[in-house]
Amino acid sequence: MENFENIQQEENIDIKALVFKFSRHWYLFVISIFVAIIVAFLFNKYTNPEYEVSSTVLVKDNKSKLDPSALLGIGLSNTQQNIENEIGKLSSFTLAYRSVRKLHFEVSYFEKEGLMTKEMYKTAPFEIVFDTTVPQAVGLKYDLKFLNKNEYSLEAEGELIQKYNYAKRKFEEGQIDKVSFKGKFRFGQEVRSPYNRFKIILNNKFDPKEDLDKGFQFVFNDYVSLTKRYMGVKIEPINREASILKLTLKSHTLPKAVDYLNMLTEQYLDRNLEVKNKIAENTINFINSQLRIISDSLKAAELNLQKFRSKNEVMDISFQAQQVFQYMSDLEKQKAELLIKSQYYNNLRNYIKKNESNLNNLVAPSAMGIEDPALNALVAQLIELFNKKAEALLYSTQKSPTIITINSQIQST
Repeated sequence: MENFENIQQEENIDIKALVFKFSRHWYLFVISIFVAIIVAFLFNKYTNPEYEVSSTVLVKDNKSKLDPSALLGIGLSNTQQNIENEIGKLSSFTLAYRSVRKLHFEVSYFEKEGLMTKEMYKTAPFEIVFDTTVPQAVGLKYDLKFLNKNEYSLEAEGELIQKYNYAKRKFEEGQIDKVSFKGKFRFGQEVRSPYNRFKIILNNKFDPKEDLDKGFQFVFNDYVSLTKRYMGVKIEPINREASILKLTLKSHTLPKAVDYLNMLTEQYLDRNLEVKNKIAENTINFINSQLRIISDSLKAAELNLQKFRSKNEVMDISFQAQQVFQYMSDLEKQKAELLIKSQYYNNLRNYIKKNESNLNNLVAPSAMGIEDPALNALVAQLIELFNKKAEALLYSTQKSPTIITINSQIQST
């Protein structure tokens, strides 16, 4: 019992000594709190806020009867699989690429506010006008300073800069090791340098009282880098049972993020309509061409009947003769159907031999009455591989490992 009291006394003594020791340096605590408040203030003042933007997309499982996957008998059997496929489409490089091109994000504008640089979206007091057929240095940030209402100065420095051709949508060969540029220009005057060629014009957002004392920046962006930057959209179902997807994007520029999500959704819907319309158009055209063959066969059979009546000078043929004629007509019909199937097989073989870049004109076997599960599966696989190849070619060359692998899979299918 005495030992316990001694231990407790020692602990009390230690705590008192500790408090006394720290109280001697109370000013350090005050300074620490003061510094923390200043750091928090500066962080909030000079850090761009990050916004979270979201939108929703309704996924409809209303496949067209002319959809190859439906005709092939490989339609997805449950909502979950369909949702996963649509998530794949929405998060694809192709859709993001189409969206950034439609939005014209080629040039980004920035305003310098003390230690912070803030992106300006549709609010910059000037615009960059350039010829898309002239390769432009991308990733090179220009500093712009207003000298007066009519003139401005430009300055840029960078390393390992590449040029990008917007018209051809590809990078120029080689790169610039070091860039150093400085000059004074008038608004509307063409700026020519080994790196870029453009004009800067003032717009109706220009306010001399505010803008003349500010510093600005702008930079050219290539489509590939832009696409990769915006592929970070988070896509997920709002719940397990719903067919609604939620798209979420984090960005320091709120209006730009809103425009991108709206355009992504618009391109997703447009792409689905394009595919369905193309499938319907190709299938209808093929069926119409085959109906003409059947129609010609029926006309030939009708002509033979007329000749038979004229030759035998009868207006009403006997029942037995009608049976014989009907049998001949059935044979003609079967012959026409076999010709249709034969023509389809020939078309399919030509596609495989030529290794076409896409299968947009290929009609599913089931649409032609060809019930062959093995063939249906192979055609479905080919369609999927060609779609993957078309998407990969947007950011790869024919010699890239990805394309070589896909071509190998196509050859072995």
